Amino acid sequence: MSTPESMELAANELRYRIKTTRGEFAALEATPQSEPIGTALLIHGFTGSKEDFIHLLPELAKLGWRAVAIDQRGCYETAGSELEADYTMTEFATDLKELLNTFTEPVHLLGHSFGGLVTQATALTGVKLASLTLFCSGPGAIPGTSYDWLKDFQADLRAGNKATRIDTSIAEMKAAGQIKNAEVEQFLRNRWSGSKTAALLGKAQILIDQADLSEQLAKLTAAGLPVLVTHGVNDDAWPISQQQELAEIIKGEYVVISNSAHSPNVENVAETTTVLDQFWRSQL
Repeated sequence: MSTPESMELAANELRYRIKTTRGEFAALEATPQSEPIGTALLIHGFTGSKEDFIHLLPELAKLGWRAVAIDQRGCYETAGSELEADYTMTEFATDLKELLNTFTEPVHLLGHSFGGLVTQATALTGVKLASLTLFCSGPGAIPGTSYDWLKDFQADLRAGNKATRIDTSIAEMKAAGQIKNAEVEQFLRNRWSGSKTAALLGKAQILIDQADLSEQLAKLTAAGLPVLVTHGVNDDAWPISQQQELAEIIKGEYVVISNSAHSPNVENVAETTTVLDQFWRSQL
């Protein structure tokens, strides 16, 4: 889970809603002072939200990018149903495709963790992109201890223990020093409780079942789609070796971000900003 240092918005950052044929999506955007050199759309991970990028968006805007992040369906401030069947990869990818259609030009699309799976599936629908960045994400289902954690998580939620799970997670994060102040703690509680239980269950199932898309994605890179695979040096979700292999299979660029683990977007904002800016500028 990406945990912001604070909830204060930068001067060039604002909240709004994006209207699509699939409904409205809560958004956070940072804009540069002059004409943008391009647009980036950032998609959060499993238990995340647009606020995962609250510190990254304004830094990207300082370098000339219009940077936008959204809440996916059923996540935090974007509406969603109470039916788990409404949270499939097909639905998430269709949502994202329609979001992309609201922009006037191809965007630089970034997906963090679970969001990386959604962006891959969306790219395979044939939507036009300026580039694709897979950020601390893998080619398919998440393995190992992360898989075991997800199964336990689903069991807790199906047993009606969401509130207890929230309390336990918050306590563990506080003990680890990940929560910096009361405002951040309240935000995390609001995000957990505001996200639909069905959405959390559906996303967990996708992470457990998702097919490996690397061979299909390789066809897109061969056809000219620029792809960056990047992660923190201590990333502990998908194995680092698997992320590196993904980059090799699809013949994408591969960059490791220092002093960070699964959330370089908050753990090392400066280097993450540089990595993304350099990759996106190389496509201009």
